Amino acid sequence: MRRVPPPPRRDHGGEGEVRAGGRDLRALFAVPLLASVLAAAEPLPEPVGAINDYGQTLERADREQLEHLIGSLKERGVSLVYLASWHDPFGDIDLYARAIFSAWGLPKDALLVVFLRGEDRRWQVAARAGERVGPLLPQPEWEDLLAEARVTANRAQPAVAVENLAAGLLSLLTTGRQEPQEGRRSWAWAYAVAGLIGIGALILAARAFLCPHCLRPLRRRPSLGGILWVCPRCRYTRASRR
Repeated sequence: MRRVPPPPRRDHGGEGEVRAGGRDLRALFAVPLLASVLAAAEPLPEPVGAINDYGQTLERADREQLEHLIGSLKERGVSLVYLASWHDPFGDIDLYARAIFSAWGLPKDALLVVFLRGEDRRWQVAARAGERVGPLLPQPEWEDLLAEARVTANRAQPAVAVENLAAGLLSLLTTGRQEPQEGRRSWAWAYAVAGLIGIGALILAARAFLCPHCLRPLRRRPSLGGILWVCPRCRYTRASRR
């Protein structure tokens, strides 16, 4: 009885090499993707209260002043939370602020203010408001306060910037949008008028008591015809005005 030879075995080596090559190619692209995911998954700072000064920006007096302002804002429906940091795993301060707001589980009445020092040693400032706080922030005054804080943080100190920011927000919530501006204008006019009055008084005093030629003080001397004002230097003489 004749035996039927088995069919020749196919060589799958080429297919195996292709599959192996595909796995190597996928691994090549997966490594940088995994690295970026791990970089973004770095642990965020833990909350320690309303003031989270990981950037070491506040002295004791600054902290006490900021705590007072935070308490005053709390009475007006805004829970201010301050975070100062030197490290941003996202490379985007707005994304960092959103991540912190979510990770910390901040309430709807929270206003998160983030001061972040970049690699260029310059401070960036961003804010994230809860649902209840957003409608309370007057625009564009609030954006102006943030812009001023960014400048002050780099020209002066972050402590000064965050105190001015909190005080400015408290003023907006207390007096409204237009009243502070009108108040500043009225005081400016008052200062201008007072300055003009002072200058006029100085001019009158100079004409009355100074020599018009050499600006020396006139001396009062009695005479038969009345009081005379005489300059001791140029001998200018003027009769007393009645």
